Amino acid sequence: MLRLLVIAGLLLFFGAKLLPRLGSWLGGRSRKPFRQAKWMWSWFAGTEAEAIQAEYEYGRECARQFAAQFSGKAPREKQEVVAAVGSRLADAVKDRRRDFHFSLVRASLSNAYALPGGFVFITEPLLDLCAPDRDELAFLLGHEMGHVLRGHAKSQLTARTFLHAVTARLSGAGLMLRQLLNQGYSRELELEADREGARLAAAAGFDPRAAARALRRLARVSSGNAGLAEYFSSHPPLAERVQKLERGC
Repeated sequence: MLRLLVIAGLLLFFGAKLLPRLGSWLGGRSRKPFRQAKWMWSWFAGTEAEAIQAEYEYGRECARQFAAQFSGKAPREKQEVVAAVGSRLADAVKDRRRDFHFSLVRASLSNAYALPGGFVFITEPLLDLCAPDRDELAFLLGHEMGHVLRGHAKSQLTARTFLHAVTARLSGAGLMLRQLLNQGYSRELELEADREGARLAAAAGFDPRAAARALRRLARVSSGNAGLAEYFSSHPPLAERVQKLERGC
């Protein structure tokens, strides 16, 4: 009884300041699970347009949490390169209901990743490896977009597992990215994302031969690069990826 009286007194004392903050905190805590449930439900009971919108809303919440794990901002000129290439790729997507966002983040690992809904992240070390050739960058970003366009997050991972991976409390961005990498897609889905990325890059006016060229470039510099080696470890063998891309299958 005394505890209730104390709580009531605090609410009366702080009044208008406490209640909005409390409501905002509770809303933030519940928003992601709500978006998650809405996305899952839309798979079964909603229209395709509703499912795409629900995926976007859920992905936006995940992207907010994901971006918060990285400290510091990448140089503006590098961000502009990613945004420019990403914008051309997004314009080449036929389904206008899809909306893509591209972010460059600072991390020790070389990698790129796409969250549900079209939120694509690339780390600064990976950009540095391919930035001189925007055609290669287009393929790497297009590969991640391919995961989104082909619905791989829905096919490969349950929403619960994916949410846990994105919002896990880790000691740093590198560890979070490593955990995400460990959730890697199957061989078939990665190869499908390669095909979609190469197709999308070509549709956006980039050199279609850059796909295989990008993989070979990364392979040449992978020796001694632990972060890049980890990137390759979550994908099918490089030789197979290059062979499939060159055959167009």
